[in-house]
Amino acid sequence: VTLSSDINTIPRTRSTRTRSLFVAGIALVASVILTVVSFSRQDNKAVLIGSWEKPTGIGIDKEPESAPSYLYLYWGSTTNRRFTGSGEHVRHIFHMGNIQGGEWRDPKFLRKLDGGMFRAMSQICCKTVLFPPLEWDFPVYSTNKIEAQQIRAFVANGNSMVFTGGIPDIEFINRYFFYDIELADGNFSPGPFRRLPSLRALSDKQVSALSKATKILPQIGTSVTAVKKDSLPSGTQILYATPRNAAVFLIKFCMAEDPLSEAAAPLPPVKVLPRDCEASKAAGRPCSCGNICYAGYNWNDRYPSRWDGTLKALVETCSAVPPENSDPALAKALAPSPPAAKPPAPAPAAAK
Repeated sequence: VTLSSDINTIPRTRSTRTRSLFVAGIALVASVILTVVSFSRQDNKAVLIGSWEKPTGIGIDKEPESAPSYLYLYWGSTTNRRFTGSGEHVRHIFHMGNIQGGEWRDPKFLRKLDGGMFRAMSQICCKTVLFPPLEWDFPVYSTNKIEAQQIRAFVANGNSMVFTGGIPDIEFINRYFFYDIELADGNFSPGPFRRLPSLRALSDKQVSALSKATKILPQIGTSVTAVKKDSLPSGTQILYATPRNAAVFLIKFCMAEDPLSEAAAPLPPVKVLPRDCEASKAAGRPCSCGNICYAGYNWNDRYPSRWDGTLKALVETCSAVPPENSDPALAKALAPSPPAAKPPAPAPAAAK
């Protein structure tokens, strides 16, 4: 009897276990469904399970990043174009160039400052030349020869030059634009460099462009070359600085017709301080201006930093054409004068 009783209980026990496992499985599936629905809520609206989400990214709803159309990159012999060089890092920030023949090439690479390409650029408006750190030296010309005059004419014609950190870059600015900018004491400033809260010399568009950058820039070892604030020339807008030194700044550079110039013996334009442009305009010699910008970081570090975004914002800020170049008086002064009207021919004498 005992044996038969045990045998009868075996099916009942198996069916109970099966029923329990079935109920537990249903409960597990229900809990998973509730969890998925709860995590699929967006903006307090439930998203159907298995719904298709539209992909996003470059080539779908975003354009690939590219350099501004007005930007040219100085790619001369003084640029460190090695794989981990500073010139390569600056090039990479703006995504310029294509690999051809084992090197980077681009129609907007400026190879030299005494060639036909730069000569043509110096006579038109609204271009920006970005100089990676000049690590070894810089192009040297006589300051009164045509090559140096073209450098000054390029900026004064409404264009801009953006220099990056290093002593040779400061020497380039001093030599060709006749400044006397001094390096920080001991050629070192510990930073950090803070963006000035008031940028009165900039337009609203320039302030908006610079606001995209970080508010504080660090000194990375000895990678940032700063200058003394009190050595900067008239017409300078300091952008990032410490109480005594500046690491990022913008200089407005202006030129006007030489007062001694004559039609029979024309002379090259002369440098005019921005504060004297009103007086020069009143004398019939309106100014034409451009921008010289400087960012003190040398980009020797191969890793991204806050300086990358700041350089992008600085290029956009520096590319703005100064208002002096939109003055109708300047356009009138530059326009060729119409030829003098010939006197009317005398009437033929009447026949006798």
